[in-house]
Amino acid sequence: MKRNVIQQSLSRKLGSFLAVFIGISVSFSSCVKDEPTVISTFTQEMMGEYLINQKSEYSEFCKLLDTTKVMGLINTYGEYTLFAPDNQAMQAFYKASGKTSLQDFPLDALKKVAYDHLIKGYEITTDKFTDGLMPYLTMSERYVETSSKTENGQYVYYVNQTSAILNQNILVSNGVIHKINKVLVPSVLSLPQAIEADDRFKLFYEALEATGLVNKLTLVYDETYDPVKWKYLDVNYHQGSGSKDEIPESRKYGFTAFIESDSTYNNVYQIYTLEDMKAYAAAHVYHEDPADASVTDITDPRNSLYKFVAYHLADKKLPYVKLIDMYDTDNMIKTYDMYEYIETMNPNTLMEVKKERISGGLNFINKSPETGEAVKIVSTYKDKDATNGVYHEIDKILIYDERVAGEMSSKRIRIDAAAFFPEFTNNNMRIYDRAVPRSWVYPPGYIKRLTFSEGSYFSYSNAYGGYLDYQSDEIFLLGLYDFELTTPAIPAGTYEVRFSYQPTGARGAAQLYWDHKPCGIPLDLRIEANNPLVGWVKPGTDPDDPYGYENDKMLRNRGYMKGPCTYKDAIDRWYGMTIARYSTKSLRRILGTYKFEKSGTHVFTVKAVREGQFMLDFLEFVPVEMLESENIE
Repeated sequence: MKRNVIQQSLSRKLGSFLAVFIGISVSFSSCVKDEPTVISTFTQEMMGEYLINQKSEYSEFCKLLDTTKVMGLINTYGEYTLFAPDNQAMQAFYKASGKTSLQDFPLDALKKVAYDHLIKGYEITTDKFTDGLMPYLTMSERYVETSSKTENGQYVYYVNQTSAILNQNILVSNGVIHKINKVLVPSVLSLPQAIEADDRFKLFYEALEATGLVNKLTLVYDETYDPVKWKYLDVNYHQGSGSKDEIPESRKYGFTAFIESDSTYNNVYQIYTLEDMKAYAAAHVYHEDPADASVTDITDPRNSLYKFVAYHLADKKLPYVKLIDMYDTDNMIKTYDMYEYIETMNPNTLMEVKKERISGGLNFINKSPETGEAVKIVSTYKDKDATNGVYHEIDKILIYDERVAGEMSSKRIRIDAAAFFPEFTNNNMRIYDRAVPRSWVYPPGYIKRLTFSEGSYFSYSNAYGGYLDYQSDEIFLLGLYDFELTTPAIPAGTYEVRFSYQPTGARGAAQLYWDHKPCGIPLDLRIEANNPLVGWVKPGTDPDDPYGYENDKMLRNRGYMKGPCTYKDAIDRWYGMTIARYSTKSLRRILGTYKFEKSGTHVFTVKAVREGQFMLDFLEFVPVEMLESENIE
């Protein structure tokens, strides 16, 4: 059982009392600057028991939960968050739906209503609320939006903008309840439908439809995926963390659109029609192959307009918090900027998202190191939710032009392994809650950019403070594995390519390949950094080399590098809460120097030669011209 859960349980057994939390002050136009005082009530009852005992407020919602058999679920041990509409809210919902009572609804519709209000696996008190979509899915697999404002001098939290929380943080023995004054009714529109219905983005939608890209944004579920088929998989405990590997329950698709409003097009760029947009794209879009500039068919991926529109789209559902902030875990050292790289639907292009520590700026898109120019999300119009995606308004034109292409190919690109796979994001696996480590094992074909041999055990562990990992998560394998993954698109150029891992005695040995060519001799992942074969010396311990730079050079000659100084393990479980650069259990292996003639994806292959564990933290691509001046971040 997790530490925080134990603490809460002990507290609740001692009796009911009041606790004060400091809630998050969010950027909302009508918010006060002071952080609200959040009062939480503790009770020893199960969630269902509490609702039943408060029938004067929740009798209608209890009927709904009984009818759908959800009441039994919330009377079991676990962790749940429930947004509970009171009787008045339920009666208003009946009336708005053209019904008179619960009996007028079909059972499937009632189940959806019940699931829309319940989050399983997390206790989300108001101090965890964000101004926007939270990263936790309801049981109907939809995000919940939270916000706050002052009304009549009182600080009020809202859910999905319209439902006010009347009584917050009712902490029961298996979770937390928030009483709300309106039933939650998420949008039933797909991402293209939601954009089409939004009057702010008529011009972008016209371009989306004209290029045919609208048809690429319609998928919701992979109906061919059946988790029951894979129950035979050997599901083990991952690394002794107490986190049992799970088989994914579903395989969802997701998409994100970053969109300029008609007002921005008109007033800033004098773009009023689709023809104007065509002309702008033709004048500014970067073509790696100059011949693409002459392609006139706007449904052709080589066409300027197609590339322009496609660069606004990603095949991941990315609420604002998941662009980068969700990965700024307790493991990350808060003095170093963070970067996330998103592959767009413009073939072979990346988008950079930056979190800047000095300015406090968040979600700078393609910020120029020379001019400081960046695209930003309009804070008052972000996180517009749909059944299979989300869209954000941006403040200026987003385009992969010559400036962006040049800057992207001249910087170090470090990509967390989890960012390779849209499936992790779209199925809500890539999430940070350090007290709730979770791991998944994947059937063949679940991850489109991954293949592995029969008998390979391929798993992913989401962010946990006890891991000495960049962004706190990792890819993990067992046994005699043989797998091959395809990277996101990397710009053309000559790069030193590296992979990061944590050596321990439980690991095995593997032959590594880049684009099907072996990377030297097999790597023994049991050999820790202070082994003479590696030659690591802790920075600061050698008076003749106080910063460890000479030792860095020696390690490079042997094909190794220390871990970066940008992260540590936040919980002292295995690694001693040590910054990666100062730990014997953090290394980067230099795979080699490679010239990429064209922008595009690459293949990283790993084959076990000695049975044991294998783990992958991140890959990084460093332009050779940066090697002499590269910092230790």
